[in-house]
Amino acid sequence: MASKCEFGTGVAEFPVMADATEPKPKEVDPDNLSRLLELELIQKRATWKQAGERYRAVRAAGFLFLFVLIVGCLVGGYFAFMRMNETRPNQRSTATSSVPDR
Repeated sequence: MASKCEFGTGVAEFPVMADATEPKPKEVDPDNLSRLLELELIQKRATWKQAGERYRAVRAAGFLFLFVLIVGCLVGGYFAFMRMNETRPNQRSTATSSVPDR
């Protein structure tokens, strides 16, 4: 290891030289690089697939909600119009019975 000097700026201090048999960090093995890139791409594809599944699930839930809402509105409208049709003939019969026959 390099010794630390108590005087001066410390500019001239150098770390211990690495073993010459170890590969330098700037040397990149093409096979290793392609393997790492392939692994990264596989991970990204898995993330994209999960995001796509979530998107499809949210979209399906939205369509299901709209379907239930529309069916509920149709059923509510049907019962509302049926109730109006029940009250309408009753109003006509009371209106005609209050007028004396001639």
